[in-house]
Amino acid sequence: MNYIKILIILLISVFTFSACSTDVDVNGEYADIPIVYCVLDQSADYQYVKVNKTFLGPVPASQMAQVSDSLFYENVQVRLLEYKNNYNTRSWIFSPVDTIQKPDGYFADDRNTIWVGSPNLDVEAEYMVEVSINNGQHVVTGETSLIDGVRIIIPSTYVPYVDLFNYSGELPYSYNNGVNGKIFQMTVSFNYLEIIDDDTTDQAITIYWPQAKEYRQTESTAEVKGRVSVTAFYNLLLANIPPAGENVTRLVKMPNSIVFSLVAADENYSTYMDVTSPSQGIVQEKPTFTNLNGGYGLFASRYNTSITKPLGGRTLDSISRGIYTKDLGFQGRYDLYYQGWY
Repeated sequence: MNYIKILIILLISVFTFSACSTDVDVNGEYADIPIVYCVLDQSADYQYVKVNKTFLGPVPASQMAQVSDSLFYENVQVRLLEYKNNYNTRSWIFSPVDTIQKPDGYFADDRNTIWVGSPNLDVEAEYMVEVSINNGQHVVTGETSLIDGVRIIIPSTYVPYVDLFNYSGELPYSYNNGVNGKIFQMTVSFNYLEIIDDDTTDQAITIYWPQAKEYRQTESTAEVKGRVSVTAFYNLLLANIPPAGENVTRLVKMPNSIVFSLVAADENYSTYMDVTSPSQGIVQEKPTFTNLNGGYGLFASRYNTSITKPLGGRTLDSISRGIYTKDLGFQGRYDLYYQGWY
């Protein structure tokens, strides 16, 4: 009988110990890690630095992400330093602003602090971002060079207009890829006006047509060429513009009817895009990418340039009366709006 009591006590002890051993704290020890993002673009008037922090707690991340205190540090200083031949030539202190509206989404939108500066960037210099948090408790740094020499060659600035009326034809474009750029993308944009019930208010609408990304193939500077299908252009309009009702009139916007916009980004930016893009294979986990010291994030460079052209008269007629777009309500080249152009 005593043996039976002892066995029962032992079994109870084993089960009790086993139950206690499964109580695992899924939250590891909290690590305060800064997250910094900055992409320099000398074609822009202002440069921006985003500073956030990691967060951890006992409630779901979806709840903690809605509390702005979980995302922002209270004491942050952001500097951009310029170097030439390893000498610090200039520096700028960036100012925090909360006037840039954050889109609705997963994270809290009651606060959106971004550090803004307006440095006069020099393509011959190297740049370092330095973020000091809580009086030096964290110091995050990163380095980058600017992209230089990227320019659109075709369409030429000397060509008065662009024509897209031959359905079987193609419109070429080309650009010089300069130095320090790794990935490039041309986007063709079409701008038009929509007038409803004779309301002549300028209601400009833009249709964007991104072309395929191009990656640098050689270290040397080269001319990159591409082509836009004319038939594909008209199908783009047909797919994005509904047929016009009786009270709708449409006009191709002048003089910025069509815009060729080129964006170039450096190797760090390109790698970050590749790593963070959705996985297409069975393995969903991707490595974490950062080129910063003292934190995670990205410090990179990009460059934007564009050529804007009016469309030619024959293209206006093709848009207004052609087989693809004749029902979209566009006016022909002899409309009063186009006077002075054709």
